[in-house]
Amino acid sequence: MSNTNNHNPELQPPPHPDPVAAIQPDAPDFVETPEVAPLSSEKESLPMWLYLVCGFALFMAGSSFTGFSSIGRGLYDQGPGGPTLASSKTQDVVEDTNPMVVGKKIYGGKCANCHQPTGEGQPGKYPPLVDSPWVIGSKTRLAAILLKGIDGPLNVKDACYTGQVMPAQETLLNPEQMVNLMTYIRGSWGNTANAATADDVSQAKTKFGSQTTSWTEAGLLGIAPHGPDPSDKK
Repeated sequence: MSNTNNHNPELQPPPHPDPVAAIQPDAPDFVETPEVAPLSSEKESLPMWLYLVCGFALFMAGSSFTGFSSIGRGLYDQGPGGPTLASSKTQDVVEDTNPMVVGKKIYGGKCANCHQPTGEGQPGKYPPLVDSPWVIGSKTRLAAILLKGIDGPLNVKDACYTGQVMPAQETLLNPEQMVNLMTYIRGSWGNTANAATADDVSQAKTKFGSQTTSWTEAGLLGIAPHGPDPSDKK
């Protein structure tokens, strides 16, 4: 029995790959990696216009919290003869120096509880200040009332008022506040008497400063009788 060779001479084993040829550019499995520029370590700066826009936006937002409500007023040209726009700060300064405005605030905090915001007082208790001879008459006498107060009944326009004692205000109000308060009550609710001055209060303080008691009606009439103040010039 002879040996049978199962090897097919037509079938040849594949050639071993050449390791050098496998990495050549023409090789079928070769993929060339493109060159990539290295990343730069320097940060690219933002354009200047972006800084300007962000800065303006922050300024506008901040102005709404600081009360800068007039920002738009100065951003355009009024032109020749244009109106002068007063800032809110300037208006506040004007109001703070207006005796009628300041006096009204003082009156609201010190006097309105008894004499009422309308100046009409309370029947039988607290006398009215509207058209009252004690208010629109002698300014020296009115200053004396504020300095030392009143104790006892007071007659105003044929009505007697016997309410609580009016307290002295000389330790509660400084001279400037007294001037503003006197000016306010002499020029409000239809009263048209002249404004008070610093001299009116100063003279009263000099003349009555040593007095230790409140005024009575008789004592006040001794300072000046009812009638217009001689210094009031219409």
